[in-house]
Amino acid sequence: MNLTEKIKKSWWVIFSVIPFLNGFGFIYIGLKLNNKNWILEGVSYEFPWFFYFIVYAIHGQSVPSTMMIAFALILLLVSIIRSIWVAVKLADVYDNSEKYTIKSTVLANPVNKSEDKKDSSLPGCCFCIAVLFIIFAIITIL
Repeated sequence: MNLTEKIKKSWWVIFSVIPFLNGFGFIYIGLKLNNKNWILEGVSYEFPWFFYFIVYAIHGQSVPSTMMIAFALILLLVSIIRSIWVAVKLADVYDNSEKYTIKSTVLANPVNKSEDKKDSSLPGCCFCIAVLFIIFAIITIL
């Protein structure tokens, strides 16, 4: 992949440099590549700005908001570093697409091909989920 194609695929990094929009780049790339973690990361970068505008709209300048702005600026710096890092990693994925593709394989059972086996891990999994639910319920009640 040449440099022009890498730049075309990494245009979303520009959003991380713009204050108030630094999370939209991650939201875009998360939606494009179906990665929920990047979508949540983008929302977390936008949350302090959203919260600041809500507080400013309700209270005006009467509420000191230097802590919110400081936190938002720190997240702006983190989003710039993180988006450049993700863009570099994605460029590596684009360059080595055959290395990162998932190939389907078929496993054959040479011993008993006609026997229909049921998945025995399902009841154990449901039991573990039920136990975890009970533990969390007890913790929340206490």
